[in-house]
Amino acid sequence: MGRMSESPGWTAPGAGGQQPPPPPPPLPSAPQQPVSGWGQPAPVPGGGSWAAPAPRPGIIPLRPLSLGELWDGAFRAVRSNPKPLLGGSAAVVVTIVLVQSVVQGLTAGELFSSLADPTAPTDQVLDSFGSSLPGFLGGLLLSVVLSLVATAALSGLVTVSVSTAVLGRRTPGGELWRRVRERFWSLVGVSLVFSLVPGLAVAALVAPGLVLLTVSLINGDGATVGVLLTLLGSLGAVVLGLWLTVRLLLAPCALVLEGQGVGGAIKRSWALSRRGFWRLLGIWLLTAVCIGVVASIVLAPFNLIATVVGAVVGIGSPLYFPITLAITGVGSALVYTVVYPLQSAVTALLYVDQRMRQEGLDVELARSAAQ
Repeated sequence: MGRMSESPGWTAPGAGGQQPPPPPPPLPSAPQQPVSGWGQPAPVPGGGSWAAPAPRPGIIPLRPLSLGELWDGAFRAVRSNPKPLLGGSAAVVVTIVLVQSVVQGLTAGELFSSLADPTAPTDQVLDSFGSSLPGFLGGLLLSVVLSLVATAALSGLVTVSVSTAVLGRRTPGGELWRRVRERFWSLVGVSLVFSLVPGLAVAALVAPGLVLLTVSLINGDGATVGVLLTLLGSLGAVVLGLWLTVRLLLAPCALVLEGQGVGGAIKRSWALSRRGFWRLLGIWLLTAVCIGVVASIVLAPFNLIATVVGAVVGIGSPLYFPITLAITGVGSALVYTVVYPLQSAVTALLYVDQRMRQEGLDVELARSAAQ
């Protein structure tokens, strides 16, 4: 197995002839527990406990995790190794925001000025739109590719850091980058699949209704069928998109920690998400919603400042677009520098949790931590 799986415990059961970890030995029989109200075990005299707590060498206890423990573990993972995680995230986010801002400033500034000028003739607005569209689409494609590559590297960085933090260890930034660099293009491939497959599936469901609706409007026919088909396709697209996203969610973690290829990582994610699908979906959705709400709250002052400054400068001013983009870009960079590592850490811990629930990974990790 490659160097990515050199830490004991992460290799998939059965890979390379490896057998799943044996179950822990049975505990010696204990005397019958006294039972108190509501069917719960009564406390042992002297404040003792009938069962030993799960070992916790690092950021999480080595047992199946609750939602609170997953979130707490994600925060602990970032705090335990802040320099490479937040520093790497800042480099990724600043680069993405800078490219997006430059693209928008160069390609959409003229169009925005024409739209904001009430005296501009329609021909001028259409000419501005036509001249700006190719550059805007090209810049958009560039920023999407850059985001895909950069976030893939960041995801691998966080996953490796979480895997060592679970065992109570901290991996230096240079070692993190070395281990991610070995699997970089495979990470990009998995991220491409993770991004494109749900998107293409959604487009395939929505496109027929939109085409029928457009043809109906052009021909002047009734658009009822087109509207209904679009609504049904959109509903199915949401369901299918969420299902595919969750089934592919753990693929980057399997690729980095188990030394899998792109196809093997996708298969592992598919297998690990088969059981506990609804739990994975709920945690992923709730995490995304909470992060989105917090990000919106933090970004609100920057948007307000941009609006006020823009009003002072004047919508028709050539400085309006660059200044407002700069202010909102600073806010986005600050917010997503923290958001990206936390979201990736939650995904990595979901992978660990699924393997502890299904494959007894907690036993193997406890052995590794003891060694």
